[in-house]
Amino acid sequence: MVDAGPLVRPFALRAGSPSAAAGRPRRGGVPDVLAAVRAADPGDADREPAPEVAAILRACTAPRRVADLAAELGMPLNLLRHLAGELIAEGRLLLERPCGPPRPERGTDILTRVLEGLRSL
Repeated sequence: MVDAGPLVRPFALRAGSPSAAAGRPRRGGVPDVLAAVRAADPGDADREPAPEVAAILRACTAPRRVADLAAELGMPLNLLRHLAGELIAEGRLLLERPCGPPRPERGTDILTRVLEGLRSL
């Protein structure tokens, strides 16, 4: 017999999170893929029953970018961003710094910067 894999969608893992149940607003939201995060208490991973969350906490003993973390753990990027956002809201994961340039407000701003960069070459 072939194992069908998990029967619960990954986003359902944290549906009953303490921050959602207590009605507390989320402080950080979903982190950017280039944001660096680290565990507030690295020993917290040993007490975590959810294996996905424990893996995130174990991997974040030092600041790690969200995109690198998703690749290393083999998790879909959106799942990792969702779980990291919940952990940030609970105070178990700390947002170190949003890496990279600020996002442009309009789509044409980035094209203008690319064009200026190409002209300067």
